[in-house]
Amino acid sequence: MSSVALAQTEQNLTVGIPVASIANLDPHGALTNVQGNLQMNAQIFDTLVDFVDGAYVPALATEWSANEDATRWTFKLRDGVTFSDGSSFDAEDVRSSMERVVTLAGPLAGIFKPLTLEVVSPNEIVISSDVGQGALLGKLFMLAIGPSEQLDDDFGLSPVGTGPFIVEEFDPSLGVTLKANPDHWRGAPKLDQVTVKLIPEQAARITALETGEIDLTWTVPDDQVGKLSNNPDLVVDKVTTMSNIVLWFNTQRAFEDADTRRALWSAVDFDAIIGTLYPNTGTKMEGPLPGTVFGASKQTPYEYDPEAAKAALEAKGFDFDATIKVLMNNSTYKPLVDAILADWARIGVKGEVDLQEPAVGTQRLLALDWDISIIQPIITNTGDADYNLGRLYTCAANRTTYCDPALDALLSEAGSISDQARRAELYAEAGKIIWDNAIGLFPMDVNQVWAWNAKLEGVQLDPVYRPNLSQIQFAK
Repeated sequence: MSSVALAQTEQNLTVGIPVASIANLDPHGALTNVQGNLQMNAQIFDTLVDFVDGAYVPALATEWSANEDATRWTFKLRDGVTFSDGSSFDAEDVRSSMERVVTLAGPLAGIFKPLTLEVVSPNEIVISSDVGQGALLGKLFMLAIGPSEQLDDDFGLSPVGTGPFIVEEFDPSLGVTLKANPDHWRGAPKLDQVTVKLIPEQAARITALETGEIDLTWTVPDDQVGKLSNNPDLVVDKVTTMSNIVLWFNTQRAFEDADTRRALWSAVDFDAIIGTLYPNTGTKMEGPLPGTVFGASKQTPYEYDPEAAKAALEAKGFDFDATIKVLMNNSTYKPLVDAILADWARIGVKGEVDLQEPAVGTQRLLALDWDISIIQPIITNTGDADYNLGRLYTCAANRTTYCDPALDALLSEAGSISDQARRAELYAEAGKIIWDNAIGLFPMDVNQVWAWNAKLEGVQLDPVYRPNLSQIQFAK
């Protein structure tokens, strides 16, 4: 009896996440894109496809095909899969889950609203649209599947999925206790139980890791990496996420000239800034998309040359007496903006932070009421460039103020064909236009630093904020 109990205790993992509360675990409603919910729902639910090493691979769907214009996709579903309550998974569950996302009108409703789902048989569905859906696989990566007969208003309090873990206890202010799903179609997790504690304060979370109160955490700040790395009982590593920090120029104000925008970019020493402020949590960007995103491509880097930048600005008649204001809706990356403004000040360019509370800042962002606006960060949740470039950089979207019919044509074609190799080529061309025209400053991709008990095996760093805990175990 005692040896069994000991073995079970050894396979009970405690995770601390930087979240203050999780109102519910509903994967379809208003909290769909909230990081704490994404992280928990990845343990409870499966999706039709997974995103692994930059490619979409089978999950609850085993295979798929599309017609030439990507308006009609056929998916074969995995047979023999059951939900954690023992009910069988089939096509009706996919249809009901997608319809529920649209009905609840949360942040993902827009990407599923144009779609029609036809149930052909229990193991086959057809998804169609009036316009091509080249990015459909990325959208389906965000669709958690629940049992059709249980998708009611209380589903988020006691969710049922086909995922590797089952919800045992849930307290919105404390956390979640998960137990292994022994019947998961990929095989039972190596852990018996996962206890997820909500610890928003960085210092408290780091202390909990050092004292053994928790075994694993992520989003470790730069100033703690050195100390934790020197602890022989811990392992520290980082992964480049599908997030990046962007500062857009308002081309309808003082930045309509591309040479001016390029000069302001070349006046900033991003290597020094990132190396000083974000040596672990930042990587200098090589294009307008994080390198982990499908459709990302490397572009020609801008060289730091403040003298040439000043000369270019003078040649363009830049107004050195004007003050550039950088709109922010929170202070997380204020040190980055302060460093950029300091570099500009060295060549006589004046600037200041325009820090607003989140609601006002977001309102002004959407109203285009800014000189420069920092977007911190942009998360490409679907893993597909369409979610970032196709959603934000078109003339119709008018989010950046920049409008280019040639860019629109590339993004439209890339979003409407099913040939993934061709889509990647088109997004590379679009990325070059965005980069070379300096639509914004693209300082850095965001790295997520993880730290964990050195006795753990099978920790997989995750670029999409949806960690796989099912392969973790304590060394025996």
